[in-house]
Amino acid sequence: MVQDPASNVDKPVFVIVPGSFSPAPFYADVVDALRSHGYEAIVETLPSSARSPRRGEKAATMQDDTDLFRDIVEKLADQGKDVVIVTHSYGGIPGTECSKGLSKEERKAAGKAGGISRFVYVTSVVPTPGNSLKDLMGELVPSFINIEGEFMSHVTEESAKLTFSDLPFEEAKVWAERMSYHSASSFEGKLTYPGYNKIPVSYIFCEKDVILPPEFQRSVIAGIERESGKKVDVLRLSAAHCPNITAPQELAAIVVKAIATAG
Repeated sequence: MVQDPASNVDKPVFVIVPGSFSPAPFYADVVDALRSHGYEAIVETLPSSARSPRRGEKAATMQDDTDLFRDIVEKLADQGKDVVIVTHSYGGIPGTECSKGLSKEERKAAGKAGGISRFVYVTSVVPTPGNSLKDLMGELVPSFINIEGEFMSHVTEESAKLTFSDLPFEEAKVWAERMSYHSASSFEGKLTYPGYNKIPVSYIFCEKDVILPPEFQRSVIAGIERESGKKVDVLRLSAAHCPNITAPQELAAIVVKAIATAG
């Protein structure tokens, strides 16, 4: 769909921070759907997912992921653009960490235009300061993950059943086979900057998720509310852990709704 260049002038740009093991093409249908709603949308593969032991590369850290997305967001903000950070799963940590000094409020105080106007966390891991994904999830870290030196990989069949639990098994297996390696140390990267204290939050609660089950998602929301002293705007989606694959149109629509209905 060709967009009128003027149609998204006053609309925020969505910057999507992927989950672990998930290359950027996993979000292509969501990006296309957001663009069909008249929004600019950007996604990049996390360094922690982009590197591979098969190429003899050193595993990236959570800080490497943070630095990539900070650079993307800062460039957009310097163009005067409002940015909505949309995170998925592990992406909630670098997506939050990268926001230091980039909120609209902070940039306005510094005499600058643009900045981050909202977080939209899609079934995301969002710790309080000093905690990592490993700290927050504990025994919930999936047993289908294999450690291979500095990297992690998935046991395809088990991952398919749980990660894409709302797809037929054969289709789920195709997607599980496409998942990348992921840095083991990234799961130990601790949040140091609770950006949600300065930036409004929407949380898309995936009701059928068995990787980050409902009780875990509720605990994340409660943690953000305790830390920030503000209510999280919660929107519910009838989907499992990867709505970017299994329900991209519905996910895009609810992301747009999150910014349209936010107080």
